[in-house]
Amino acid sequence: MRIHLKGIFLANHNQDTGLMHWGIDRWKREIEDLKVMGAETIWYLPLQFGQRKPEDLQPDSKHMQLQVAIGHAIHDAGLSVGIYQGLNDVFAETLIAHPDWKAEEGKYFLEEGHATPSILEAWEEIMRLRRKLYAQLPYVDYMITPATDYGGDGSESCAPWPLTYLKRFEMQVDLMKEFHPDVKIIGAGHGLPIDELDMLREALPSCNWLDYVADIPRGAGKPVIKYYMYPEITMLGSWGTLGACPCPQAIQTLYQSESDAVEGIVAYSEGIHDDVNKYTVLRLAADQNLSADSIVRDYCREWLFLDEDEAATFGEIILGLGNSAIQGRIYVDSSDGFHYPQHDQWILWMDQLRRTKPALQQNFRFWLLFYRTICEAMCQTEGTIPAGELTALAEESRDAFLNLEPAYGKFIQEKHPSLRPGVAPWVWPRTAHASWRRERSFG
Repeated sequence: MRIHLKGIFLANHNQDTGLMHWGIDRWKREIEDLKVMGAETIWYLPLQFGQRKPEDLQPDSKHMQLQVAIGHAIHDAGLSVGIYQGLNDVFAETLIAHPDWKAEEGKYFLEEGHATPSILEAWEEIMRLRRKLYAQLPYVDYMITPATDYGGDGSESCAPWPLTYLKRFEMQVDLMKEFHPDVKIIGAGHGLPIDELDMLREALPSCNWLDYVADIPRGAGKPVIKYYMYPEITMLGSWGTLGACPCPQAIQTLYQSESDAVEGIVAYSEGIHDDVNKYTVLRLAADQNLSADSIVRDYCREWLFLDEDEAATFGEIILGLGNSAIQGRIYVDSSDGFHYPQHDQWILWMDQLRRTKPALQQNFRFWLLFYRTICEAMCQTEGTIPAGELTALAEESRDAFLNLEPAYGKFIQEKHPSLRPGVAPWVWPRTAHASWRRERSFG
């Protein structure tokens, strides 16, 4: 790969793991950390219309003031600013007032508030909202708008959708350039059916107004920015509900096998839980010859502040995490459970480490990894640590999140009890089997 652009897309929207609750100080801290890790650009989602209210677009609204401040913070850190913008969403209450405007889902990944571009009045509203948004954003160096996920319309009036997407997207690009004339434009075909992806591939070479594609379609005469396909770094491993979700080996394997068509890497992130992965992405974007092993050791030294021996041990633990977890069911039975023989020893070592290095108690990155190890240990039926002690460690970890990273802590605490190890004892193999043994003791 010949990487000319390295960055992270912090996808602040209703599906994230806490970003939408950050204030500007927390945004600034994350921006600075990512810059230290090697980011040259930060992208964000200033306004997903279908998830907000009309007052959020007003210049004096709390929401819009924060989005403007985020743009300033990225720019002031010396980084380029990117935004993600859906093609055809409007405010949900607008669709309630105009139900005939509603787009048809069909084969596409729609979210809230999608209006059909084929009705003139609906399209005028789509463009009016974007004009007002674009005029308020202080800096936009990159804009990505996908064909779907989120966006699209499966109605006959918009078929074939890939060509409608390009036609309407070009109109929005012209609008954006009234306010930000030097913006670079990224299209994307993720989520499209294969035949429509081929249609987009055929049409893109003639789109001189479009600078890049994000991930796919390949072979369209446009340089590629890796975005979120292969590897996924943020929605894997229980989507942040169980702490960290490290996959550095997968990132190394797939990034080192990428083609020279890839000129940029701006990885999609929905929160702090994928911190190891963001670091891995940025390190490999700078040097594809690095190994996952060396990267996680560096992470431990630079962000957990460990010495060489400690970093080597902790690095091995990170490489061993990201395993399957039992969840999404109400109860387990006697056959459920995984065999993770090292996890209890890892937990004991990490627990001792934080007591000898008190600074780790105030390090959210430590707690993300500690909690993940505990959650995976809860997925085996037996171990050297009693189930009650594991439960207490899990609760201590969740308390640490509330103290150190309140937005993420709130995200965890609001999950169903079955997604919080130790809260619902019959869901996790370690506590379920211990609880059954106790019940049977009563006869």
